[in-house]
Amino acid sequence: MKELRRIVRNGNSTQVSIPRRMLEYLGWRPGEPIVIELTECGSIEIRRPVISDLRSPAKGMNLDNILPGARP
Repeated sequence: MKELRRIVRNGNSTQVSIPRRMLEYLGWRPGEPIVIELTECGSIEIRRPVISDLRSPAKGMNLDNILPGARP
């Protein structure tokens, strides 16, 4: 399943909407926690959190403050 979407501004936020049929297929509901991860290949992965995501130290809503390819 593939959809072409645009990045939109909504006040001070920038958003991408997920089509309803994709949410229904995944069984996702509004308000559920998700992880948005920037990959080393320059794409974004959106998924449900796993235990290891919840164990990492967090600042606010950020689960990981390291950009892919960045050297500590």
